[in-house]
Amino acid sequence: MKVSELAAIRGSGGSQGLHKRTRVVHTLPTTTTTTMLRRNVSKSKRIVLGIRREDPKRVWERRAPLTPSDVAGLLRSNADVDVVVAPCERRVFRGDEYAKAGAVVSADLGGADIVLGIKEVPLDELPAHSRATHLMFSHTHKGQAYNTPLLARFVGPRAAPHPHLIDYELLQNAAGERTVGFGWHAGVAGALEALSAMAHYHLEMGVASPFLCTPRPHSQPSLAHARKQLRALGELVAAHGTPAPLGPFVIGVTGSGNVARGCLAMLDELPIQHIPVSALDALVRNPGTDRRKIYVVRPQPSDYFVRTDGGAYSREHYYANPQAYQSVFHDKVAPYLTLLLHGAGWAPGFPRLMTNAQLVQALEKAQTLGGLRGLNVGDISCDIEGGLEFLTRSTTLSSPFYKFHPSLISPSSSSTPNNNNNDKKINPNDPTAHTTKLHTTPTLPPVQLMSVDILPTALPLEASEHFSARLVPYLQALLDYPSLRTTGLGKEESRALAEALERATIARGGKLLENHKWLQPAVDAFHNSRAKASPILASASASATSTSASIDSDKAKGETAKGETAKGEATKGQDVKKGSEAPRAKKRILMLGSGMVAKPAVDMIAGHADVELVIASNSLPELQSLVKDHTTVKYRVADVSDPASYVHLLEESDVVISLLPVSFHPTVGELCVKHKKHLVTASYISPAMAALDASAKSADVLLLNEIGLDPGIDHCSAIQLLASIRSQGLHVKSFTSFCGGLPAPEASDVPLRYKFSWRPQGVLSAAGNGARFLLNGELKTIPGHSLLASSFPSIPLTPSFALEGLPNRDSLTYQSTYTLPPPPALRTLLRGTLRYPGFASLMGSFQALGLLDSASHITLQQGWLDLVPAALNAKYTADLKKSGSKYEVGPRIHDVLPRTALPDALDALHWLGLVPSSPLINTARWAPSANAGMPGLPKGSKEGSGTTPLDAFAALLAHKLAYAPGERDMVVLSHEIVASSSPSHISEEGKGNEKESIFTSSLIAYGDAHSSAMSRTVGLPVAIAALRVASGSVPVRGVAGPVAHESVWGAVLEGMERVGLGMVEGRRDVMVGRGEQTVEGVLSAGGEGEGSGRMEFGGRERVQEGVAWK
Repeated sequence: MKVSELAAIRGSGGSQGLHKRTRVVHTLPTTTTTTMLRRNVSKSKRIVLGIRREDPKRVWERRAPLTPSDVAGLLRSNADVDVVVAPCERRVFRGDEYAKAGAVVSADLGGADIVLGIKEVPLDELPAHSRATHLMFSHTHKGQAYNTPLLARFVGPRAAPHPHLIDYELLQNAAGERTVGFGWHAGVAGALEALSAMAHYHLEMGVASPFLCTPRPHSQPSLAHARKQLRALGELVAAHGTPAPLGPFVIGVTGSGNVARGCLAMLDELPIQHIPVSALDALVRNPGTDRRKIYVVRPQPSDYFVRTDGGAYSREHYYANPQAYQSVFHDKVAPYLTLLLHGAGWAPGFPRLMTNAQLVQALEKAQTLGGLRGLNVGDISCDIEGGLEFLTRSTTLSSPFYKFHPSLISPSSSSTPNNNNNDKKINPNDPTAHTTKLHTTPTLPPVQLMSVDILPTALPLEASEHFSARLVPYLQALLDYPSLRTTGLGKEESRALAEALERATIARGGKLLENHKWLQPAVDAFHNSRAKASPILASASASATSTSASIDSDKAKGETAKGETAKGEATKGQDVKKGSEAPRAKKRILMLGSGMVAKPAVDMIAGHADVELVIASNSLPELQSLVKDHTTVKYRVADVSDPASYVHLLEESDVVISLLPVSFHPTVGELCVKHKKHLVTASYISPAMAALDASAKSADVLLLNEIGLDPGIDHCSAIQLLASIRSQGLHVKSFTSFCGGLPAPEASDVPLRYKFSWRPQGVLSAAGNGARFLLNGELKTIPGHSLLASSFPSIPLTPSFALEGLPNRDSLTYQSTYTLPPPPALRTLLRGTLRYPGFASLMGSFQALGLLDSASHITLQQGWLDLVPAALNAKYTADLKKSGSKYEVGPRIHDVLPRTALPDALDALHWLGLVPSSPLINTARWAPSANAGMPGLPKGSKEGSGTTPLDAFAALLAHKLAYAPGERDMVVLSHEIVASSSPSHISEEGKGNEKESIFTSSLIAYGDAHSSAMSRTVGLPVAIAALRVASGSVPVRGVAGPVAHESVWGAVLEGMERVGLGMVEGRRDVMVGRGEQTVEGVLSAGGEGEGSGRMEFGGRERVQEGVAWK
């Protein structure tokens, strides 16, 4: 169909939904790719975009590169573009859907300037003399021999026009990460297919499990429906457990990319519990292990790669010296698994996850454990004879699994752990190599492998929608660059997309681009062989090649069909091909501050060889301590209160981490904006920081805040849990979140049951903050002076120890942050701080005595025994200038504190050294202080203007309540979200008949000999975020928190899980009003009249529908 004919059809209204469109083209530098495209269409003045059908020989291929809705969007934005869609009855979208979007449905794509497909174009559908630009997964850039004939169509000796080739697999962001692909959907579909295949094998072995009900993805109308089916299956497991002959049900997931994330997204529908590799042996051997759970283990390379010289695993050393490592996965992990979901990558020269010989050893060990372990593998990477050497072929959705028998393995056919270049291979085309009817042994059963190589097409709708959304920005840049007004793209974004397209171009104008010239010998050899053949043979060869290139391409090694380069153990170690890019220059991160949370951050960043870290601080001993274990980390002594002393370091950096007190952050932020550097902090966004938003965006700078523990991990985990809930079609009714840093229970036998690892001023000041929250439909406001009297006496988070809670500032601001519904649909929204019981009551006594006063000034002429009377006098008489008997005229402790609070307060004051002994004091109440002596008085407290009671009290607490050597701290973070299928508020009459789901996400972490729990949970998120920002993986600009983009919160959660600090999620369904204990319910029931838990609200009102929060 000619371009003029298309224009006539569209101009006559032959397609629905078409409107007159105009474009304004701005003049900016163009790339070679876009220049070539413009040259191709300059005569017609119109661009024709074609969507071809996929090879008919691919029975299951139903995906589409563009959805009808995205086609309509492109047509609305581009007045001189026509879209032609080749008809295909297999495609997930019908032809009439494209027609309604404004496209023309026609089998003739001969006039197309751009041709889109998913997999390789059949050779007989690729015109010999065309300048069209083809986008596809070509499976040519790795030198795949079976697709050399396809590549040769784009690269040839003749002077005639050649088509251009752009490969989706090469579309990457600035950090080198894939941006267009199907990896997540491969993981989702692969998990379902593997569970289904496993259930069939278990049935063959005489055991029927609930997983016989696993929905196969291609049989479901939608992914949401498949999730619902799997969730129902999980409820059966939670209610009745897995079959006893299977024992504890353990699923292993390898890899760290989108494939693994897709697997885990589906497993989250089951009653799972994450466990470390170290727990496998005890869990599997324990006959009392709860079979109502599915246990998920995510082994990391450090768990199963060991150095042959006995040294410790190091990621950098591994990639530089892969030959020095071997895998022990067959011993530490594989024998314990009921199912292995394999999503990690592999490259020649690197140790395999499991060799053939190791498979035999794994099966032998598994036989001793029982439970049909080690027998089921879902290899989603589909890397033939790759990371799993015994994976000998791919499968199809029509026949998704096959069996491999260990008796087929001979000593000469198994590779060494580190090399497979001279292996004697099993013939994948020999049917006897994949059956249990031959070569059987009585001891080792066969292994069943699910290795479907085009898994995403089992979810054609969702996979196509995801792919299309990712592709559209690139396609718009290709169509419209350098027009910026039409696309709405900023200058830098448009330029980045065009540069990415250039990097993804393999061939143009009949020639290979620089990065791919190493493929030229194979292309030349193909052309030479064709030239020597007779025309008849050449014609026959072309016909045969068309079939071969279409069918055999599904068997490409590594990731191919998934649309995602397999990531994991080996991807960075692949041999660099000729013409590859030179190594990128190191990114530099500047860290300001060297306090408590710095060490974990320094240790993590120092582990990345592609990053240079510089630390600036005014404490030389702290700097020297931080760098002593890292030869590559630099430090500079600087007065961080004076920007002039470190601005030159900031100018030389790409990213700045500020671990300084919060008051310093706005100044650092201003400097970052001025010098166009990104900033990362762990602190709340202050008004002064928020004011930098516009200037930061103008400077193309990110000022990332709230990326520690609270705020930080709490935001990241809440956003992830809420996204999961919403994906299930549920509506949030209640959101409660509590977090606290505490001494471990065994170290808490002190007043306040609290210890300080840094300056106590923050904790003492927070005791006077007001709070506002929504609880069971009531909006409650607590003035600062009543906060401690308004504690929640019991927060039921764990049976291991009791906790109380304090509401934390204004919880209502998080309605917009978390996109929660307005009341009355949302009945509870509360964020709080955790403490051990008794904290609020005793701290309230200290407040009543004036010890938390930060406005008055006192002097301590006689020493620490002056502190309480001086604070009392300042609080109640406001007269510090009286002399002589000034303390005698002021109130006494007994006059201020109620009788019920007096014993605890006197015991604590005596333990702290603030009151002398008396018969009223129980000196054995608490364990002796590790610091029995008294600290020196604060500077200036004896003369001059003196000091504030709060500062003096903080100095004393910092000494008396410090952690002793060997004592551990603890961090507790927990969310509870109540959701239901109904968006409306449940009436009293409806209670008892409505079901609600209680979702939880929690973390309990303890300090160790190397670092405290608080330092790790604050320092590590900062480091993870800074590394992501430095790599260019975070597209957000301006002042932001972690909720702004998944590239931040997703990376933080994944990184914390890797270091053993992952959130543990749970779910249970309850009937409303049936007495099920929840955090929300306990808070609502114990709000008032509970002694120390009495709620003293400054204001209270029932929230009505339509009433906005102010």
